[in-house]
Amino acid sequence: MPGNTQVINQRQLSWLVGSLLTGGGLLSIQHELVRVAHMDAWFVYLLPTVYVLFTAYVFAQLSMRFPGKHLFEMNFILFGRWFGMLANMVLLTHLWFILLRDLRMFGKFIGTILLPNTPEEILVLLLVVMLMFYGRASAEVVSRVNDLFFPVFFALTLMLPFLLSNEMSFRLLQPILTSSPAQLGYAGLLGVGWYGDIIIAGAFLHMIWNSQQVHSALRHGSLLATALLSIFLLMEISVFGPNIPGNLIYPNYSLVQHIQITDFLDRMDLLALSIWFPVIVGKMIFIYLAFLIGIASLIRQRDYTLINSPASLFLLLTTLFAFKSTPEVFSFGNYSSPVIVLSYQPLLLAALLLLMRRFPKRSPEHHAEGSSEKKQGHDRNGMSKGGTRHPGKRLGSRLGAVSSRTWLRAGNVLLALGFIFAGAGLLFSRNYAVIGKLAGFGYALVLALLLFVTHMEMRKAKDLAARSSPNSAQAS
Repeated sequence: MPGNTQVINQRQLSWLVGSLLTGGGLLSIQHELVRVAHMDAWFVYLLPTVYVLFTAYVFAQLSMRFPGKHLFEMNFILFGRWFGMLANMVLLTHLWFILLRDLRMFGKFIGTILLPNTPEEILVLLLVVMLMFYGRASAEVVSRVNDLFFPVFFALTLMLPFLLSNEMSFRLLQPILTSSPAQLGYAGLLGVGWYGDIIIAGAFLHMIWNSQQVHSALRHGSLLATALLSIFLLMEISVFGPNIPGNLIYPNYSLVQHIQITDFLDRMDLLALSIWFPVIVGKMIFIYLAFLIGIASLIRQRDYTLINSPASLFLLLTTLFAFKSTPEVFSFGNYSSPVIVLSYQPLLLAALLLLMRRFPKRSPEHHAEGSSEKKQGHDRNGMSKGGTRHPGKRLGSRLGAVSSRTWLRAGNVLLALGFIFAGAGLLFSRNYAVIGKLAGFGYALVLALLLFVTHMEMRKAKDLAARSSPNSAQAS
C-alpha cells in the first residue's frame, strides 16, 4: 500500500518526465506544428523548454523548503486551507482534462492503426481498467516499468536518421529559418500547452528528498523530450517535406512505416509500436497517480488506493461522453491545452515563488555543495594537497570535479545560445541562406551539448546527495 516510504531516484524521475512530455507529442501535436511552422517546425520546442525549466526551478525551491511534501500539500501550507483547496481543485481539473484528452486520443490511435473493428468504448474501457490496476500500486512500479522501455525508445529514435537515410533529403529542410517569428511563436505556444503537463511532476516531489536532484532530473528529462521530439519533426520534414506531415493524422507512425531494411524487414512499425505503447501508457498511469494523489490530499491522506475504483469509474464515464467526434478530440488537445495551461499555471507558479520566501530552506544539500566546492578548491586540476600532480588523471575525473553550479550555468548559457542561433537565422537567413544552415547546425549541436551537460548535472547532484545523506553524516 502506498505510504510515506515511496522513493524514486533522480534518473527514474528524469525518464518519467521524458515519457510524460514525449508521449503527447507522438500522438497529436506534431502535424499541427508542421502546419504552422512548415520546414522550421523542429525549432519550436525551444520556447516550451524554457517554460519547463522555469517550472523545474520553482519545484526545486519548493522541495528545498518543504522536503517530504508534494505540491498539493504545499498549496495548503502556502495558501491556507480555503485558497489552497481552490488551487488544488484547479490542478485536479487540469489533470482530469489531460486524462480525458489522452484516453480518447490513444483510444482513437489504437482503433485507427491496430483494431479498426473494435468499438472505441471497449478500447477506452480496457485503458481505464489498466489504470485502475496500476492505481493500486505506486509510482515506484511505474518508474521501474518505464526504466525498461524508455532507453529502448530513446535508442530507437536516435537510430531513425540511419534507418531512414535512403528516404531523407535535406533539400526539403531548406531554406532554414525563413518562417516569420510570429509563426514560430504560435507553434511554440502550442508546444507549451503539451509541455504544461510538467505540473504533474509536482505530485511526486515527496518521493525525492534532495531538491538538487529534483531540479537536475526535471531539466534533463525535459531536454530528453525536446531532443526526441525535435528529431521526429526533423525526420518528418526531411522525408515527407514541409506540407505532407501537416495533412497526416499520425505523421510519426507514417514516418516509421517508411523504414525498410532489406526485402523481408519491411514492417518495422510493429516493432516501434511495441516500444511506443508502454511509453504512452506509462505516461497516462503517471498522470492518473497524480490525479489520485491530488484527490487524496483534499481529505489530508496519502493512501489513495481507497478512491481508486470510484475515481476510475468517474473517469470512464466522463471520457466516453466528453467528445462527439475525432476533430473535437484533436482540437481540444492541440488548441485548448495552451489556453488551459497559460490561464493558471504562470500565475500559480509566480504565487508559489513569492509566498515560499517566508519559509527557510531546510534541505541540507546546499551545505554539502559548499563543502564539496571547498574540497575541490584544494584538489583542483588533479593536484594533491602537497602540490604534486596525480599521474594518469582521466578526463572523466576532471569533469567530475566541476561543480554543480558550473554545469547549471553551462546549461543556461547553451540554452541562451540556442535562442541566439534561432534569432540570427530568423534575421539574416532570408538574405543569406548559409546563415540559416549554420544556425540549424548550431541549434542541433546545442541540443546535443545540453543533453550531456544536464546529464553531468544529474551525476553531480547524485554525488552531493550521497554526501549530505543522514547516513553519510553519521559516518563522518
